[in-house]
Amino acid sequence: MKPFEMLVMIKPAIGDEDLTACRGRLEGWLGEYGASVEEVVDLGELPLAYPVKKNSRGHFLLFWFEGPGELPQAMAQRIRVDEEILRYLLVQRHSAAIKTIRRSSEEREDGKRG
Repeated sequence: MKPFEMLVMIKPAIGDEDLTACRGRLEGWLGEYGASVEEVVDLGELPLAYPVKKNSRGHFLLFWFEGPGELPQAMAQRIRVDEEILRYLLVQRHSAAIKTIRRSSEEREDGKRG
């Protein structure tokens, strides 16, 4: 199992129910391919530097998970078909990033920031 990180940009015009459904769909696809989701962070709706498919804003979700090596290719096929997802980036995490993420999540639990 390899550690991965995926950032997904979803259309901003969808409602809360559709956003929850899209997030559930993504987690379900990861589960189908044998991935174990560590954490999902909702980054919210953010402005874009340039329009993407006529959208000047996007709703971002960040997934941290572990899965098999063939997972990125399989997820790409599924994500390309989904019309609510505007863009995505799926990369393998470096071991140093994993340590930083764990340390920052521990600080978040303690109430420390920065």
